[in-house]
Amino acid sequence: MRAIFSLSIKDLLKKWVVALVMSLLFGTIFACYLAITAYQGNLSGAYFQLSQNWLVVQESDGVGEIHGSRLTTEIGQYLIDAGYPHPIPEIHQVVGTSLATGKMMRGVSLEDYQQVTSFTLVSGEALAPGSPSRMAMVGVTMAEIEKVKPGDTIRVRGRDFIVAGIFKTGTYQDNEVWISLSDAQVLLNYGQDVSIYIIPDGGRYKEGDNLQSGISVSRKGETGNMYGHEVETFYDYMGMVAIFAEIATIVTLTNLLWRLAWLRRHEFGIIRTLGFGRKALIFYLFVQAFIILLVGLAVGLFLAFTIIFAKTNQLTAFGLGVSPVWNLHSILPAVGIFLITLLIGIVIPWLRIDRMSIPTLLGRE
Repeated sequence: MRAIFSLSIKDLLKKWVVALVMSLLFGTIFACYLAITAYQGNLSGAYFQLSQNWLVVQESDGVGEIHGSRLTTEIGQYLIDAGYPHPIPEIHQVVGTSLATGKMMRGVSLEDYQQVTSFTLVSGEALAPGSPSRMAMVGVTMAEIEKVKPGDTIRVRGRDFIVAGIFKTGTYQDNEVWISLSDAQVLLNYGQDVSIYIIPDGGRYKEGDNLQSGISVSRKGETGNMYGHEVETFYDYMGMVAIFAEIATIVTLTNLLWRLAWLRRHEFGIIRTLGFGRKALIFYLFVQAFIILLVGLAVGLFLAFTIIFAKTNQLTAFGLGVSPVWNLHSILPAVGIFLITLLIGIVIPWLRIDRMSIPTLLGRE
């Protein structure tokens, strides 16, 4: 097989420009597909998490956990009368000069917010009863976008807040800035109004119930679930585009390997007369395809980590940032693309040449 290996390398070097173009084409497609699968892997954890213990009371036509609704204190008293001694008030709103630069803000009751939201403190300190006014906690994704750390200031609706700590939930809330409920009410001129009330599950009201006209009960996390489906649709579309581009790459690679093999058909005819079987041709095609795709893989990884991921870490829309997740669900599809491209690129040219007789290969028919 050493002679076959040498022959395949020599032929590849003769067509190095075409081979390099193929590597770049595959590398670009691989980088895009890797990015899509990595960001898709973030969706299930970031958006599709419903609380089993808490319900949200909000305006029926709103998305209270993100863009906020507006409820008066009368709704809070109504819930108390209905058997909920301590409905937890919160304010949720996207604030900013535009939707593209908006920040997701959450105003929390400092006594209660840790009961309804599990988080890990990455650095700094958590807000607590007695914390000074104009203090904030910032999610890790927003902290990366805004480039802030504990002790820095972050601007929320035109006012500066001191960053007390950086938190991580593993959900879309990592895009949020948390401030005290009283600060949020002042910031938005809400008076004593709030966006939502959080109540424990298992009481009088169930998911889907209506308290009164325009006020309904939903599962905590349902708003994120809805947004997750919207984002998932976009990634599915981009994934479909990447697959079609990959199919075009496979067709082009197959044609290139076929042309390289066809130019050596006389040599393959001689090789077969000397007793070499199918393995020689398969090995010849494998060496060329593997080298082309290996170079493309290196190019793709370089593009993904130095350009795509670096740029998307700074992207935000409607207050939501994006971040990749690395696990088997995100890596295996990209590995599958590499192996499928390698397999098809080898098999089709091999089948075409293998079916030819020795006289045909030698050009004697």
